[in-house]
Amino acid sequence: ELTEYLYKNSLMKYIEVYVVKVNPTRCPQVIGTLIDLDCSEDFIKSLLQNVRAACPIEPLVAEVEKRNRLRVLLPWLEARVAEGNQDPYLHNGIAKIYIDTNRDPETFLKTNAFYDSAAVGKYCEDRDPHLAYTAYKRAWGSCDKELVDVTNRNGLFRLQARYLVERQNPELWALVLDIENQYRPSVIDQVVSTALPDAKDADEVSAAVRAFIGADLPNELIELLEKIVLHSSNFSKNKNLQNLLIFTAIKS
Repeated sequence: ELTEYLYKNSLMKYIEVYVVKVNPTRCPQVIGTLIDLDCSEDFIKSLLQNVRAACPIEPLVAEVEKRNRLRVLLPWLEARVAEGNQDPYLHNGIAKIYIDTNRDPETFLKTNAFYDSAAVGKYCEDRDPHLAYTAYKRAWGSCDKELVDVTNRNGLFRLQARYLVERQNPELWALVLDIENQYRPSVIDQVVSTALPDAKDADEVSAAVRAFIGADLPNELIELLEKIVLHSSNFSKNKNLQNLLIFTAIKS
């Protein structure tokens, strides 16, 4: 109410005094009110630059994001990053702005160490599922279910297959190869046709083979081994895989 009164009476200097000197912790609410009053972006940016790091990050980003005006924060957010601030809400805010403005978001999502993968991945899902995959992959384990879900819903089975092979996680393999998973055939197809033939790490192949055996998929395992052993690959001369192919074929 104070902000609204001061703004409508053109007492802009008093708004600045209140936020900068009296109560900077109320800056997020003041900024939100100014946006609602259609205040100029130049004044909002100037106000933020004057209050600097005294303004709390999380509520500021929340107040501005729910009004779909995150971009107005970019100079202030980048200034905090330049100061070395590692607050996840700060880096989440920058990530969302880069995503919405197409400012090389993939590089940011791959290289930034401080944003929250779950929050940013969720933000990306309806905007660009490829970016959601990148954010979830960067978490390397804590967002596995979200990664599987977004790649399933958007038909990104090649990406999911490559992640499965690289992760080498038995529980994740079991989840995806569960007979109740309606997307299982599509994932298996990509694992067999692209992900594993491109693999260069023997541990990746071993983990996948164990997963197929554990899921009782002998026919798919034979197809997989044929791809690796009988066609040109990094493991075409691997005796253990050759023997496993023969053994599995006989057993089937």
